[in-house]
Amino acid sequence: MRRTTICRSSAAVTAAVLVGVLSGAAAAQQPAAPAAPGTPPPATYMVQQGETLWSLAQRFLGDPLLWPEIYRLNTNVVEDPHWIYPGEELRFAPAETTVVVAGQPIMVTPQGDTVRAAPPQQQRPAQTPTIFSGTAASPLRQQQEAIELRSVRAYRAVREGEYFSAGFLTENQPLTVGRLLGTMRTSSVRRLSSSSSPQLFSDVAVQPPDGEQLARGDLLLVFRRAGEVRGYGEIIRPAGLLRVTQGAEAGQNVGAQVVSIYGQIADGQELLKTAPFALNTNARPVEVTDGVTGAVVGLRDQREFAGLQDVIYIDRGADDGVRLGDVFAISSVARIRGAIDDVEQDQARAIVVNTRSRTSSAIIIELYRPDIRAGSVARQVRRMPS
Repeated sequence: MRRTTICRSSAAVTAAVLVGVLSGAAAAQQPAAPAAPGTPPPATYMVQQGETLWSLAQRFLGDPLLWPEIYRLNTNVVEDPHWIYPGEELRFAPAETTVVVAGQPIMVTPQGDTVRAAPPQQQRPAQTPTIFSGTAASPLRQQQEAIELRSVRAYRAVREGEYFSAGFLTENQPLTVGRLLGTMRTSSVRRLSSSSSPQLFSDVAVQPPDGEQLARGDLLLVFRRAGEVRGYGEIIRPAGLLRVTQGAEAGQNVGAQVVSIYGQIADGQELLKTAPFALNTNARPVEVTDGVTGAVVGLRDQREFAGLQDVIYIDRGADDGVRLGDVFAISSVARIRGAIDDVEQDQARAIVVNTRSRTSSAIIIELYRPDIRAGSVARQVRRMPS
């Protein structure tokens, strides 16, 4: 069966308009003056009244359409990218990293500055500039190095917050769960307070999952069940992440601290032990032509139209060789009356942020058409190196 792919140029314009509307109607607000060209964004920033991710991207990054990059750095703070609140502290840069550009180590600080590492001390013969050499790199070489560095700094694979917050499908398998008992008044007095909504860094008491012996440092995912996908089980939507602070024998309650919040956390919610995040976030997926092909089986938020950063579920998982960081092209295939071939329309690109045996959770990173539905084709176009 032959297929015809429709160009997505006009669809991209439509998607850009939708992003603007869904990002809080920033045009209705009077934006602050943008940062001077070439000025790096601050390491952190406190949200002010009336600001949106759209307006902050315009102010600090010079382009409002870059707002998803700010969101991806702050998934542990921002639950819904369409809503941010005064007083929230947002990060604009990842932790300090060292990269190699043109054979030289370069340190990238959280403030966005770059510092070249000092070259090793060695004896060199004295040289004077000639018409064939100079004391500085040529303008063309400087430009090439700047492009390489921007590429390294701009790219990030899966982030820790995305791995924990995206959720997953149970694949019709039972979960071994425990319970969040409540907030403790102090970390030393194991008495529950009257609060029913733990906050970030709250100390809480936990009933461990059946048969689990928890140790200090173990991670627990607090969640709610948010519906079901036929044939693939329940939708598990995370509400927060706990780190065990006081271990205990199996069957005994333990102390923990809230380290991330993705939604509303309340006493009595279910929780399960989860594996820590482990991924080389600077590795890049490579293009493939023989990637696996599957289908979208559901959307986590079950909206009428999908948006950037929405989570979708794909019917291909670890058993099919899917890894964190793989990229899938999402498209719809339809037969148009009078047409000889089926028409395939690009809808989105999505990056895999969580894998199970038969399914994967992916976040939409590029959106061309918002009409993504169960049944949309999911074709692996980039694969992370093993």
